[in-house]
Amino acid sequence: MAATKTLIYQILKIIEVGKEPVLGDFEGTTLDGFHSALQQIVENKLAHNISFSRGKGKKNQALIAQTSEAKLTSQGINYIHMQESRSS
Repeated sequence: MAATKTLIYQILKIIEVGKEPVLGDFEGTTLDGFHSALQQIVENKLAHNISFSRGKGKKNQALIAQTSEAKLTSQGINYIHMQESRSS
C-alpha cells in the first residue's frame, strides 16, 4: 500500500507541472500497478480528465488510460501538500 501511495504522489506531481503521466516515467511499475494508481486518483477525486477505455474482444482485458488532459483538483493539491509535510 505504501508503494501505491508513493506512486499516486509521483503521478500527481507530474500532473502538477502540466505533463502527461506515462508508465515509462515510473521505473519498476507494472502496467496493472500504474492503472490501479490512476483509478485510485480518479476514485478519490485527486485529478480530473483521466479516463479509461477497454479493448474490444471476449475478455476486454486491454485497458488504455487517457491522461493527456489531466488536471489536479483541490483534493489532489491537498494530497501533495500532506505527503510533502509528512516527509519534512
